[in-house]
Amino acid sequence: MRKILAFLLAACLLVSAAPALALNNDDAALADNWYEIFVYSFADGNGDRIGDFIGLKEKLPYLQSLHVDGIWLMPIHPSPSYHKYDVTDYCAIDPQYGTLADFQAFLAAAHEAGIKVILDLVVNHTSSEHPWFQAARASADSPYRAYYNFSDTPKTGYNALPDGTYFESRFVSTMPDLNLDNPQVRAEIEEIMRFWLEMGVDGFRLDAVTSYYTGNKEKNISFLRWLNGAAKAIRPDCFIVGECWDSLYTIHDYYASGVDSFFAFPVAQGSGYISKVLGNDVEKKGESLGNVINLLQRELGEYVMTPFLGNHDTPRIINSLGASSPTNAKMACGLLSILNGSIFVYYGDEIGMAGTGNDPNKRLGMFWDKKMNITLCPPGTTVADYPFPSVQEQEGNPLSILNYYRAALALRHQFPQIARGMPTVLESPDASLCLIEKDWQGDRILIAVNLSIDDLSFPLPGGYTQLAGELEIWGEAEVNGSEALVPSYGIAIFQ
Repeated sequence: MRKILAFLLAACLLVSAAPALALNNDDAALADNWYEIFVYSFADGNGDRIGDFIGLKEKLPYLQSLHVDGIWLMPIHPSPSYHKYDVTDYCAIDPQYGTLADFQAFLAAAHEAGIKVILDLVVNHTSSEHPWFQAARASADSPYRAYYNFSDTPKTGYNALPDGTYFESRFVSTMPDLNLDNPQVRAEIEEIMRFWLEMGVDGFRLDAVTSYYTGNKEKNISFLRWLNGAAKAIRPDCFIVGECWDSLYTIHDYYASGVDSFFAFPVAQGSGYISKVLGNDVEKKGESLGNVINLLQRELGEYVMTPFLGNHDTPRIINSLGASSPTNAKMACGLLSILNGSIFVYYGDEIGMAGTGNDPNKRLGMFWDKKMNITLCPPGTTVADYPFPSVQEQEGNPLSILNYYRAALALRHQFPQIARGMPTVLESPDASLCLIEKDWQGDRILIAVNLSIDDLSFPLPGGYTQLAGELEIWGEAEVNGSEALVPSYGIAIFQ
């Protein structure tokens, strides 16, 4: 409780300090609806019960129906692990997922459907089975020795080789850290980016950017500045988003690198702003949401922020909110959808998929129709629970979590002010009602969020006369003259 009260107090102190910052036109073009996919668990196209690019291509119409603008693919390269964050060949496709031709066919189909594709770029480390490291460990005279960080004495974060030397491997011994100061390593990274960008890939998600130079933020930012410049020199319109798993203030500092965006981790997970606002310990939920809007605007308003609810490393949002609560699942999506910037949805969240505990539990197979058709559980899975119905069943239910997600992402397309507009939190007659005005290029909308179990009425501010859109859970919004009514846990948009 004390942590929650401290969060609210800190947010309150920042309300009046939010400066008038807005996106420029170039950055505004990057505000999209994104969808993260673990290919292994998404859709099987060849009958081996492991996801692949044939299956993913077949599901593109589904992603179109979800109003997705772009896909982030977790690592797709050859790797000894199921998750593939330890790469052995950066310019190839893991055979589990198909061939390079399969990937190119998927990429072409995605672009034809109006969907961008970015790849996970893991350059903090390679696999210990990568040919570079195999050559480096075989001989101290190998030129590839300089591709990694070796030492003759033990150090923190280093592991030993049989020859008595030590190599840096901050995560695990099977993931040796690259020497990112080596010009030859940078040249390799540049060629990897060139290979995929010239093929038509639309950008990269950068893994573990705070680990490039462990404990050295300035060197991390400097390296990101180089990487971003190298990528934009190849393809100026590519989108780069980084994983900076840190505080909002540290994330703000990393934007100095010039990288387009960084994931807003403080918004996400069970400890994040959205879960806190929806939690039982917060009484003035509307007021607290307004504080969050002001805080995000104050710290990241001039940048493309990237809020999300969870990803492959975090417990599923449904576990954080209560796996028996479709209302909270919908409301979390609703609050995410009204935030500025590019939002990312983790595959399966739109149908209320669960997953907590070890990492494989968070990366279960997508539930398309029958459980017998779900892809094989990732190795190491201990619990495979599906608290809500399949995509097929939710398709036919207009009140399903899936159809709420569809409506939420559609509103972001219908009203560009949501993702791009300058937010102003207005005075509200009720602490459970948050009123947010967003202005984009002189076109304003009013977003009213009712976080109460009761329907709430309020006088419409001057200039707003009609209901333009809404996300429904327990009823429909109304306009009666100069008064508006927003139902319990409803989100309404007025013009």
